[in-house]
Amino acid sequence: MTRAIPYSAFLSLPLLVAACASGDQGRTTAGGLDDSAGSSSSDGGSAAASGDSDAGTVDSSGAAATDTTAPGTDDTATDTSASASAEGSGSEGSSSGGGADDDTIYEIQDGTLATGTDVDVRGVVVTGVSGNAFFVQEPAGGEYSGVYVYVGEVPSVSVGDEVDILGVTAEFDDLTEIDASGGSVTATGTTGVELTPELVDAAQLGEPWEAVLVRVEDEPLVVVALSGQEFAVEAGGVEVTIDDFLYSAPADDLSFPSFWFDAGFTAIQGPLNFFDGEFKIAPRTAADLEGYIEATDAPFGVDDLLPGDLIVTEVMANPTCPLDTCEWIEVFNNTDADINLQGLRIQDDATNEGIVDDIAVVGPSSYAVIASHDMTTWPYAVAADGYFGTLPSLTNTGNTVVLLNAFDVLDEMAAWGSAPTGRSWSLDPFALDPADNDLVGNWCFSADALVDANVGGEYGTPGAANGFACD
Repeated sequence: MTRAIPYSAFLSLPLLVAACASGDQGRTTAGGLDDSAGSSSSDGGSAAASGDSDAGTVDSSGAAATDTTAPGTDDTATDTSASASAEGSGSEGSSSGGGADDDTIYEIQDGTLATGTDVDVRGVVVTGVSGNAFFVQEPAGGEYSGVYVYVGEVPSVSVGDEVDILGVTAEFDDLTEIDASGGSVTATGTTGVELTPELVDAAQLGEPWEAVLVRVEDEPLVVVALSGQEFAVEAGGVEVTIDDFLYSAPADDLSFPSFWFDAGFTAIQGPLNFFDGEFKIAPRTAADLEGYIEATDAPFGVDDLLPGDLIVTEVMANPTCPLDTCEWIEVFNNTDADINLQGLRIQDDATNEGIVDDIAVVGPSSYAVIASHDMTTWPYAVAADGYFGTLPSLTNTGNTVVLLNAFDVLDEMAAWGSAPTGRSWSLDPFALDPADNDLVGNWCFSADALVDANVGGEYGTPGAANGFACD
């Protein structure tokens, strides 16, 4: 499955034609991973795009391609790469009717056309756009009517555009796709096509509906799981994952305030994505999630907080392990309500910034540990409540920690100097106040022995009140 940072903004891009030069272009996932292993490239390094110059097609060098092939002919190259030539395109006007030799998405998805086959697919409609690819569908719809198209760069198409595609069929992380990174995507000139989503029973969401624009309904679809920017709803007793590939509802506070467990919708629609071994509906905008019902017991979000609502109380800048993956900070919830720390920004004195990406709820008047990197590198037996990534690095020679939301600095602590190995920089428990933690005299290196089954020889109280006053 090819992934990219959600690009809902691309749905408003003007209609252009993507003439994609092939090359060693990796695929970028939502987590920023390079998925280049699944990308095919042309042996020649570039390929001419199909169609006549009136349709706006250009070849990979930027020159207009002139079609000399009779309409409906399939004269694509037999090279196993994604290369395709202008002679394989056919050409006159809109190709929405297709031709006798055109390939169909149905044939790609039902196995009629084997993986690695050069294909010429015409008159299909864009249903969703990501950062380096897009979903398309046969206008007639139904099972096996959708497919994912990889282009390796920002697509120059919008939802509702009719396009012709030259590429090669591929499987990437078990997602069937057309790799057009060395072929072409040609606009027919027809835009604004509105396909009706297929109303599918949640229990039937699977291979036949892969990449098809689908819709599930219930009264209501209740949120039963949250994971990062994804969530799951229950539909007819079946749990359905809602993807954040094209758009994230939990991140859209204006459209979906108080988003939490037990929030609900009456209908959700989008292309059916497949990633990480799971089929997921990928909404494209807020309009794809209908009939929102707010959760009744949602915690405060980070952007609901005011300065002083969180207090930095402890920092482990120089742990005994040799890597900075053992670093952590502790924050105190200075309110009388639960706070979800997801989205909290953490900076050092050079404004290097990390963000808490996942859900991390801290109760009122309670402590939370936020660790460097992620859970795969966390060495302690004591669980961290959240992770801020690789930045900022809590330098051994001195630094500070600043907490921010989208609007304000929530807290800034007094800087530490040279940090001794294995001792946290701790706030005096009698100075648990957002103003008092600004004063270096209220801080000292911990004398509380850290009891942990995995890590020994350290001092600190992660997740608990500091034990000793600073003299």
